[in-house]
Amino acid sequence: MLNQQRARRRVVPRRFGPPPSPGTSPTSIVPYDYAAQFELRGIPGNIVEDVINISVEGVFVATAIGYGFEEERGRSIEIPIPSDPDKGFGDIPLSVIPPEALITGFRLDPRLGPTVFPNEQLPPGFGSKLFQRVKPPEEISFLFSMVDSATGRELQDEPTHNLASLGKSNGERPFRLLAQPLTFQPRSTIRVQVIEQSEGISGTLFIVLYGYKLRTAGCPETLVRTVRGSPAYPAEIIGTTSAQIVPFDYVARLELIGRPKNIVETEVPINVGGGFVTTALGYGLAVEASDVPIRVPQQLVSEATFPLSELPLSAFSAKVLSDGFRIRPNFVRIAFTNNGELADLSVDLANKIFESLNRAEDVSFRYTIFDSGIGRELQNQPINNIAGLGIANGDRPFKKFARPMIFLPRSTIRVTIEEHFGRGTLFCVFQGYKILGMTAGVRGRP
Repeated sequence: MLNQQRARRRVVPRRFGPPPSPGTSPTSIVPYDYAAQFELRGIPGNIVEDVINISVEGVFVATAIGYGFEEERGRSIEIPIPSDPDKGFGDIPLSVIPPEALITGFRLDPRLGPTVFPNEQLPPGFGSKLFQRVKPPEEISFLFSMVDSATGRELQDEPTHNLASLGKSNGERPFRLLAQPLTFQPRSTIRVQVIEQSEGISGTLFIVLYGYKLRTAGCPETLVRTVRGSPAYPAEIIGTTSAQIVPFDYVARLELIGRPKNIVETEVPINVGGGFVTTALGYGLAVEASDVPIRVPQQLVSEATFPLSELPLSAFSAKVLSDGFRIRPNFVRIAFTNNGELADLSVDLANKIFESLNRAEDVSFRYTIFDSGIGRELQNQPINNIAGLGIANGDRPFKKFARPMIFLPRSTIRVTIEEHFGRGTLFCVFQGYKILGMTAGVRGRP
């Protein structure tokens, strides 16, 4: 009898800690952006279309929508080059530059920087189409409509205006939250049509759907929305205090050289001491001082004044000419006489009258983010910074991810930038919290 009782007795393993709770792998739900791209020609009534293809790996849930415009602000201008073979464009005086270019902005074509400035010199013998007038940015106007191919339904009753539905084009607004999350099935498409309304404004328009991608096969999307992660990977812990969870920012730092189409990238390693959960993303460009120092030739100085019209381009550094410069708006009345000619200025004002066009609020680039832990891009194509992150001067909320993104220990975050305009140090900051003691081998198990 005693042996029979011992045989029936079952050994139950002792459990430490709280019982497991339902959760999901951190790699099954990832924040993701789908972008549509349009080349605008500045012709009112012109219709352009693009199609967003939802990948086969899972459902995409859109929670917000935004947009941004990458404008081509450079306008070629012809400036006479000295016929003397011993002189180059460094000897060109400011008097031959159109006044409008001096007021709005003036620069050398950025695509020719390395050719024009070997060893920071100003060589002679170049043509007259080296220069550009940089027009100020303008608000864009267009109508747009969207169709979901999975259901065959349009998402509005008629084409709607961008300001009415999405806000200002410069990113100085929160991204528009959809009234309800919108689910797009795998292999479906989103057709976006844009009707131009602005005349003479050309560039690339980005319309972006922000949300998250579900990579959990067989799990209903409505159920996945309620998942908050297992105890090992708490995806949302706002209001919960713990010594193992500390706020933390990972910073990606990149040097922009101001050359369009130039590609720069960096990797941010996640340390081995714990995983990282990012909930928002911000960015900013650190630039040099906006003052433009000039070297006034001594032969132009007379009684502590000099004629601004005779100031040659060689008085400006190669870096200033590449970045572009303009007369400060509050100095325009001082720089010009009543008849519109350039005036004589005091030498004391020489280093105060001009300012650089390389400003933090004007930076423009396209970016991609790659997570090495799961081997996935977090967007379907490079996205314009205004469209994906908001205005560059910081006057906007930080972009909050639709779902917190979990980066495993020892993984890396790779940030790739394609430059368009602006030079300086770009900081991309992944804001979130670190989970101390979390190991890469847990993979979401309790």
